[in-house]
Amino acid sequence: MYRKLNIKILAIIFSILMIVVVLTEMADSRKGGRTFREELVDVSPDEVTSLEISPKVEGNKVIKLLKENDSWFVESGDKRHRADPSLPSAMINELNSMKPESVVATGDERRVQYEVTDSLGTRVKLFSGNNLLADLIIGKFSFSQPQKMTSYIRLEGDKVIYGVDGMLGMSFNRNVDSFRDKTVIKSNSSDWSRLVYKYPADSSFTLEKAAEGWTVNGQPADSASVAEYFSAIRNLSDSRFAENKTGMSVTHSLLIEGNNDMEKVEINGYYQEDGVFMVESSQNRGNIFESTELAEKIFISSSSLLE
Repeated sequence: MYRKLNIKILAIIFSILMIVVVLTEMADSRKGGRTFREELVDVSPDEVTSLEISPKVEGNKVIKLLKENDSWFVESGDKRHRADPSLPSAMINELNSMKPESVVATGDERRVQYEVTDSLGTRVKLFSGNNLLADLIIGKFSFSQPQKMTSYIRLEGDKVIYGVDGMLGMSFNRNVDSFRDKTVIKSNSSDWSRLVYKYPADSSFTLEKAAEGWTVNGQPADSASVAEYFSAIRNLSDSRFAENKTGMSVTHSLLIEGNNDMEKVEINGYYQEDGVFMVESSQNRGNIFESTELAEKIFISSSSLLE
């Protein structure tokens, strides 16, 4: 009888354990089978006033993106430049959208393997004023078939290393110039009415819109050439930055005027005897470009526009 009682008790215990297992599985299935975080970053882009990024490619030197009024600036060391205005919100949204797909490790000993340490990874901090909103380290990424890319992430202060979809390193592990504003000209050419070119010697000219079409110093311009030129420069950007233009004088300039309260665009060129040609835009003060190719695209000759 004692043996039958033991068997009965064991059967009851086993049944209880089975019920616990089933309930646990049901709970996990309602959560999508997850037992870890569903999101790593959840901040409003409007709330963020600065980002601190320590890219591995820059030797983990801190790069700051700072919001001042409605403009963004990038700082590194003692240098400060206008930042690409679209980058901060895009980067924040990318962090918000990343979802953990797996937990690959939960101990300190795997941090080096997945490159989620301060020296091996890219650390990213988001701030609202002095309030830290998010702090994470983006580590290595791996490829798997079919065309699956996984990045490894660790939140600062957390031992868990997560695998997330995508190549986050491409957005954050970059040199300082990649965060700078690359705008040279961004303007609606349909609003343009007058372009004034000032060059050395007697090569200056004015391209002006008249009732019968565009003219070059009063002579009819070739409409196809004008359209092709406008198409080439109305949304113009470049990434060949120069350090500064100290001691240089303007040798070439272009002033674009227009209708519908269009903001004037002024492009200055600095040509040097050694062949160096630098360009500066009123739409991107403080960022100087060093590119003969860019200068030749902007500062064209009057003959290239004539019929």
